[in-house]
Amino acid sequence: AYLQHVEDCPLGVLNAELLLYTVAQLQGDSESAAFYAERAIRGIRSLPLHIIAGSRWPLLALLTSEQLRKQLTPSGRDVANDTIMNCENLEEPLLNWRRYQSLFWGDDRKDWYENSIRYVFSWQMREIPQALASECPLGYLLTTLIKAFTCATSESSCYADNAKQVEAWLAETPDAFDILAHSRWPLAVILNHMARGSRHRYHLDFTEAELSGKLPRSSTELLSRLGSSGEDGGDITSTLSQLGPWAGSLASQHTQSFRDLVSLLPRLGAGHPEAPSLIYMTMIYGAKFNRHMKRFCSRARALGVPGERLILFTLDDEAFKLCLTENDQRCVRGTQSIVNKFTLPLLCARLGLDVVWIDLDVFLMADPTPAIVGHANRGPYDILISGSFESDCICNGIVYFRATDAVRDWLLAVVVWMYNHPYEHDQKTFSAFLDYTETVSSRPLDLPTIPAWDTLDPINQFVTPDTFEGNGWSGDVDRILIYHFLNGESDKGSSLDASGTWTREHGHYTEEGGASPGDCKADMANCKDGRVSLMDLFYGQEDEDLYRTPKPAHENLAIRRALLAARKDVRRTDLLGKPCGPMVGVVGDSAGRPPPRAASLEELLEAARKGTAKALGL
Repeated sequence: AYLQHVEDCPLGVLNAELLLYTVAQLQGDSESAAFYAERAIRGIRSLPLHIIAGSRWPLLALLTSEQLRKQLTPSGRDVANDTIMNCENLEEPLLNWRRYQSLFWGDDRKDWYENSIRYVFSWQMREIPQALASECPLGYLLTTLIKAFTCATSESSCYADNAKQVEAWLAETPDAFDILAHSRWPLAVILNHMARGSRHRYHLDFTEAELSGKLPRSSTELLSRLGSSGEDGGDITSTLSQLGPWAGSLASQHTQSFRDLVSLLPRLGAGHPEAPSLIYMTMIYGAKFNRHMKRFCSRARALGVPGERLILFTLDDEAFKLCLTENDQRCVRGTQSIVNKFTLPLLCARLGLDVVWIDLDVFLMADPTPAIVGHANRGPYDILISGSFESDCICNGIVYFRATDAVRDWLLAVVVWMYNHPYEHDQKTFSAFLDYTETVSSRPLDLPTIPAWDTLDPINQFVTPDTFEGNGWSGDVDRILIYHFLNGESDKGSSLDASGTWTREHGHYTEEGGASPGDCKADMANCKDGRVSLMDLFYGQEDEDLYRTPKPAHENLAIRRALLAARKDVRRTDLLGKPCGPMVGVVGDSAGRPPPRAASLEELLEAARKGTAKALGL
């Protein structure tokens, strides 16, 4: 029965074993604890690090208890206070291991990451790693794990090399489980942080068959009929209406999301004459965004095609209920996952639908359909994506997908990569799979055929505020088609200074020339640290005509001020040609200044010893 359970749900069994080990230890049952420890480490060793960290099962969280750490191991060892493991009593340490370890306990614990970086990326770790690994194996292992965590949450291309070192240690170290559960080197704590930082939990709202197009015969016939009508330039919804009640009550083997998608297609409005199969879509969940759904949909409808052919991927119950009213029941139920930005466009592409994906944190200044269709046809291009104003970076907040075989194959490859790498950022993956300015691996990717693609105009049509370096816009306000707020937050934008005056750092809010946020104090629900988000500003105006009619948004004074505050007269060029994305490589100074790079190994070791001695006050 045990082997059958392991086969049916290996992670669930591992979770139970870790829990039972913890309970046995706290109850003083050493024999049972040893039994479950042996089984648990076998399960841990069978899994790559990204599965341990990405699973919805709280695996390593069970080993982060301070009470458990104080317990002796089942064999009676006091691992927590082992002076050799803790690298104590070293005569001339190369690094201040004692201080490094203390960062994870006591008052310093809440700021462990910020405080540990100076050790993790110190010159010693860079120049004399083998010496450090020999002197303090667990301290060095912890450093490798923190590097893997840092890579997973920033520059993912360096994740695999660090993760493999941790996996090798788990596989080769006989007492690895004792160390995970009881050492004061907080390996389980960092692994748990990695799990909490994962961007999805190995869950998709569509089945593999739906995503790959390998469907039952009845479903395949439907997709074939829909796809052929789209390729011929016909109206897919008219084809669907001829299929009878089956389209509204699909076979039970399909997911709820798939059934919702096919069932809503007859409710799509008339398509654009030059692109009858083009639709718009976005995803929405959470009170912060749900409260703007009414005006978002109303504005889109006022502009025509963007609203009449808009599909909302609703990722919580509130969003779905609102969507039924605000978007004419064109709603797909799903769960919260960043992979949704690829799965729903892929399913629509399999239905023969061209897609314009727009993040919800945008304002439609005008109908972008003619510009997008014209741009796509000039290439012709199968993918169009928004870009940065002053750098060679893409932003997948606005993307056009043409329903071609190349796009379907490419999207499926992206979904597979994202699913198998739960820490991965969607935008980095998008750029990497276009073989552009970001990467997700230190080794060459096995890329599918890359569809013909181009960037949408980031200068005056599909633009952003200058919240972050490389963003902003130039030109005329009446030529802007979509204004992308970049997560709807002012973040590093404006704030109130000591006198209560709005200060301008990135061009969002100033009383003179910039956008006045109104009385922020009177509406604190929409304020954050004295700031109001651009999304609240654009969707919170009293002028209802702004949302019910195609009225030019730049005629609204507050919106016009916000737009002009981010307009730049000069476009920088020094960022062009440079890699995009956060780059790992912080250099600390935990033991003084490093010697010249041409120094010998002995000179490096001596410099490290002297630096540590100085830090210890010796």
